Amino acid sequence: MIIDIFLIIISIIISMIGITFLYFNRENFGNKLNVILNGSIYIVLGIFFFTFFFLSTEVYFTEDIVLIFWYLSIGFWVISLSMLGLIQKYIINFEKRATFSTLFYSLIVGIILGLSFIPDSFKFQLNSGIFSYKFENFYLLLLLLFYNFFIIGVMCYNLIKYFSRIRNKRSKQMLITLTSNFSIIIIIFSVYIVFQNIIIKYLYSVFYIIGASFASYYLINKPSLFIELTNKIYDFIIFHRSGILLYSYNFETGEATDESLLKGSILIGINHILSNFINKKDQLGLIKMQNRDIILEYDNTHGYALLLTTNHKNSFIDKAVHNFMRKFTILNGEKLQNLNGLIDVSEFRNAKDIILEFFEPYII
Repeated sequence: MIIDIFLIIISIIISMIGITFLYFNRENFGNKLNVILNGSIYIVLGIFFFTFFFLSTEVYFTEDIVLIFWYLSIGFWVISLSMLGLIQKYIINFEKRATFSTLFYSLIVGIILGLSFIPDSFKFQLNSGIFSYKFENFYLLLLLLFYNFFIIGVMCYNLIKYFSRIRNKRSKQMLITLTSNFSIIIIIFSVYIVFQNIIIKYLYSVFYIIGASFASYYLINKPSLFIELTNKIYDFIIFHRSGILLYSYNFETGEATDESLLKGSILIGINHILSNFINKKDQLGLIKMQNRDIILEYDNTHGYALLLTTNHKNSFIDKAVHNFMRKFTILNGEKLQNLNGLIDVSEFRNAKDIILEFFEPYII
């Protein structure tokens, strides 16, 4: 009992740390849905499931109470499996909505919960001073095991399919580590529900706490690794209101782009946007295309505008754009206001250092 309570407390502490950090740093995770899913998995798996799973084996409670704990643990387990699959999908590629996956997961979860509440689905056993549960409903056990390994298959498939498109090596290492660890956790739990062995139970707890600790470590130290790993930024262009290109950076090459390399139609389009919107009250801020989002930000006071192209706009990019403009203005405000006649654009090369500072997760 003491060991179980100790493990429950550790799991709750890890979960609360993760939830707290998510809440106070929610703008750094790209999208609200990403924050909600990551916070929910801490609550469902790290607090509710872990607590009810361990309490369901304790002989200090009556049989009716521990049976309720067991039912709840099964319910929270299958819900957390669905959330793990969705979280990995959204972290890797938020653009492709997992509508079908969500409906399929909901159907399987509903069937498992329905089968769980059929009378006499489980049989009590008392082994070595703890309760264990034998599955009397073979179809329930079979479906639960199928769902466990199905989620592992989905996570491995997503990892393999999108691996080459993930932006940087550290993100790839993080995803491999977390996918492997949670796959091992699911396998160990699958073995436990078949054999109901106390050693396997504690082996599961050790691997879960290790996995949750890794996830929280990455979350706190490198939250940007959790934002849409295949989302990309392509071009970053700064224009003066006169139409002069002040600086252009290509995220795919990692180098500044010379004006002569930009297509004429792009320059004409940008100049048209600047001439029509830079001094207007209602300014165009976003152009949505089939495979691109074009983000536009203006500084009317200092007479320049920023254009950024990306697969998908998110709150991290919005925050980075605003931080970039704030610092760029601080460093170059006087130069911008004094520009007239022949403009020396080499004075604005410090833009690259600011880009590297605020857009680091998108730098190749």
